[in-house]
Amino acid sequence: MIATLPANLVRDNVDHLALMKKGDCATVTRVASVERPDQLAIKTRLLELGFAPGEKVRVVAESFPGGDPMAVRLGNTTFALRRHEAAMIQVERPALLAA
Repeated sequence: MIATLPANLVRDNVDHLALMKKGDCATVTRVASVERPDQLAIKTRLLELGFAPGEKVRVVAESFPGGDPMAVRLGNTTFALRRHEAAMIQVERPALLAA
């Protein structure tokens, strides 16, 4: 089963950790604001784990099938995140260099 992102977390022109694939790197820009109480607990946990603005992240593995959960490297620690958790982490990926 392929995981889908909650509609209230999908925004145009915003890149989320959940959209990244194995090997992708990015910088956390923010943990999204939330609308539901259950999302507040997840947001708090993500911030406590260190998913804060300016932190570098890298996707090191994805489960098969569907890529859920995904393994994300933050500093010297690897975390397993579900796609709906990763969708709350907004990131900025480095621009590709022109060949």
